[in-house]
Amino acid sequence: MATLTSFYPYIVPHVSGCPEITIDTNLMSSIIEFSERTMILERDHDPVTIVKDISDYDFEPPINNHLVIKIVNAWCQGKALEPIAPDIIKDPTIYNRFANKDNSVTTGYPRNIFQKDERTFTLLPVPDETVAQSLTMRVALKPTRSATTVEDVFYEDYAEIIADGALSKLMLIPAQKFTNPQMAGIHNQKFVMGINKIKQIATRGFVRSNVKINIPRI
Repeated sequence: MATLTSFYPYIVPHVSGCPEITIDTNLMSSIIEFSERTMILERDHDPVTIVKDISDYDFEPPINNHLVIKIVNAWCQGKALEPIAPDIIKDPTIYNRFANKDNSVTTGYPRNIFQKDERTFTLLPVPDETVAQSLTMRVALKPTRSATTVEDVFYEDYAEIIADGALSKLMLIPAQKFTNPQMAGIHNQKFVMGINKIKQIATRGFVRSNVKINIPRI
């Protein structure tokens, strides 16, 4: 695991006098945004026991102080589950697909999975039996704001891109010696450029966790 101070050499020289707590806050914001936009950090979720008549479950991220951005894939007893898109689940009639004539919710073998938020997900139809460790998932993760360390990949492969994201935020803080909106814009461009290159490579079928991008420094 890498500490936030590991990134300081890429940040501190450009924001002399900035308090460490301010650096850490904006650095973590950059790491979280980077994680959300690239989904670079994928891991296997620990197997989940599905429980009879229970449709909602809590994620238990495989890394402490992390949240689930997205369910990449899910299987129940080895069979792939079809994800339900967020825009579809907002429609209250979605549950009609799983309702009986008496308006009770259909139970049976789960065929669909829906991520309600970063902490919970739903199975439909509602499981009609309890099966230990029958649900497996591949998930994309991001650190929480309270995290004090991050996975090594963020530092080893993407330190400079993430630093650009942090600097783009820090340099917009008003009335500081390091306030520089013009440079903030340049760092933001480099941050976005790095993210876009990672996403382009990912769409070509390369393994996300091994993609290393070099962006020229200023």
